[in-house]
Amino acid sequence: MVQLGEHFASEGRSRHSEWLRQQRWFIKAQQDHKRREEVLERQEDSLSALGSEAIIATQMQIDAFEVRLNSYDEATVLALMENQELLDAVNDRINAMLARAYVMEDGRRVFRTEDGTQVFDEFGGEVGEAELHPDQIDPSLPSWEAFSSEIGQLQELQAERTDILDFQERVDAAHEQIAGGEISEADLDALDADLLAMMPPAVRSHIPDLEPQGTVPDLMAQFRAPSAVPSDHMQNAEASAPAPIPFN
Repeated sequence: MVQLGEHFASEGRSRHSEWLRQQRWFIKAQQDHKRREEVLERQEDSLSALGSEAIIATQMQIDAFEVRLNSYDEATVLALMENQELLDAVNDRINAMLARAYVMEDGRRVFRTEDGTQVFDEFGGEVGEAELHPDQIDPSLPSWEAFSSEIGQLQELQAERTDILDFQERVDAAHEQIAGGEISEADLDALDADLLAMMPPAVRSHIPDLEPQGTVPDLMAQFRAPSAVPSDHMQNAEASAPAPIPFN
């Protein structure tokens, strides 16, 4: 009887051990299955994203984008012309002030502040009283505030011109990029978003019905719309800006 009891006890322990082993196997199988599903999910997402990016833009989409680039060309030319007119005007005003300014013995042209307490030369350097007392300058002559304001406008216009020319180069590069006739829809969207982001306000103001800065245009909607007749590609306008007046 004792041996029989030990036999059943041993058999019970064996069955319990086998049950535990099967339970562990079942839990591990569930975990492995879940991991495989997650890996497959990630692979499908990656393939889907890759497939979306690899969709080649149609010729109609490329043509519509070319029309958009042509409008950027035209607006850039207008912005450069307007910028040149403003540069000419501000340089005329600066030269007129320099012609009327007080001239020191060393040839520097200087300007007194409106409150009559300081003197600055045409390069922005302060002239001390030991060199020239403010009272020696006729208050009817152009003031430092007026002159420095014009210099500030000149610098802003020169910076604006640089931005416009940089944008023009980027538009030219975009023309070349789509000239081959094979570009993905994703790259086409990214290209236009990049151009919109770097477009100077001076150019943007010459493009009617352009989305406000900061919004993302629905390029695909535009490409699905009837295509406009492309305008002739305007020649680059890179009129040289007047040489800046030295100013520190």
